[in-house]
Amino acid sequence: MYESSIKYRKLYILAINLRKDTASAWSATTGLNLILLKKQIFIILFLFSTLLAFAQKEPKISLLTFDTGLASHAIFGHTALRVQNPHEDTDIVYNFGIFDFKTPNFLIKFAGGRLDYRLGIEDYNHMLLGYEYDNRQVFEQELRLSNKQTTKIIDRLEFLYRPENRYYRYGFLSKNCSTELRDVFLNDIEDINYTPSETHKTYRSYLNDYSKVAPWFKFGINLALGSTIDKNINTSELMFLPDYLSEELEKATVNNEALAGRQKKLLPNLAPKKTSTWKLTPFIFFCFLFVALVLGRSRVLIQTFTVVVALGGVIILVLTLFSAHPEVQKNYNLLWCNPLYFVSFALCFTQYKKIHKTFATLMLLCILTTFGVWFSKIQGYDLAFIPICASLFWINLKQMQRR
Repeated sequence: MYESSIKYRKLYILAINLRKDTASAWSATTGLNLILLKKQIFIILFLFSTLLAFAQKEPKISLLTFDTGLASHAIFGHTALRVQNPHEDTDIVYNFGIFDFKTPNFLIKFAGGRLDYRLGIEDYNHMLLGYEYDNRQVFEQELRLSNKQTTKIIDRLEFLYRPENRYYRYGFLSKNCSTELRDVFLNDIEDINYTPSETHKTYRSYLNDYSKVAPWFKFGINLALGSTIDKNINTSELMFLPDYLSEELEKATVNNEALAGRQKKLLPNLAPKKTSTWKLTPFIFFCFLFVALVLGRSRVLIQTFTVVVALGGVIILVLTLFSAHPEVQKNYNLLWCNPLYFVSFALCFTQYKKIHKTFATLMLLCILTTFGVWFSKIQGYDLAFIPICASLFWINLKQMQRR
């Protein structure tokens, strides 16, 4: 019985030890499983965050609007598209406003409507440095496009950048850096919702608003551009100006939200622009000239003035007849800025007094008709035209009294 008891005790101790070993083994296995589970969860979370970050770094497109400048090509501002593509590590700007002053016969081609502009690409940071140097602000608006829409726009830009596609025939109001982007947006973005509205203003009104900072430039465009720019336009046509392209794209909707976000300044620390307090404007200059003509009664000054007006008329007539720009057509400034003043000048040195008087009467009627055109709003005018026409009116009256 004692031996039996010892036997049972040994069996009992063995059972107890086996239970402890089993518990220890289970505890170790469970700990190992927990470590492996934690590692798996960590790997899954890491992969998820990586994929999320990658998804957030899809290409994006922004509209860039550049502030106006005093140079003739900068008075109306500028616009371009910024494309950021993290997949290719690129940040570039597509610019439809590239031209070359060194083009042979640049001015003749420009005036004749036969100058080609092109689409160019430049590095974003390099572009920004250039505008900072010129002290011109740059505004950015991110476009709220889906990945599919963004890809389509990028594909379209790359297609237009091909050597055979990148050049286009420049049109002052219809084909410029701003209208080219307008057409890309309205024609190549699916499901865009935009309805043009009437502005109740003309092309000339908007051009005058911008060019008033450069009075002689304003004088020139009002002299050269005809009555075709004096029709009321809608907001789609108004997008020939970069500022209004920016504004109208905020009104357009796509994917149930505004196409363009709010503007943000890319150069917040620019110095304020300097403005001169007094300028010899065309109006002041020609008012002084009118006084000099009337009080001085100098034949040399009168004849010189007449020849200059006639030369201006020849330039306008050549533009009207030979330029491909529709904006210079139907120019009623030819009524007062008349090439026929060459005839008036020549008659001053002849004895054909009656012919001279008759011709002066005809020129006088042309000037009166000019005022009728202005007052009826058939064609707009620059304020400086008034003292010029007053001077011509006085000259023709004097010639009608020739003895």
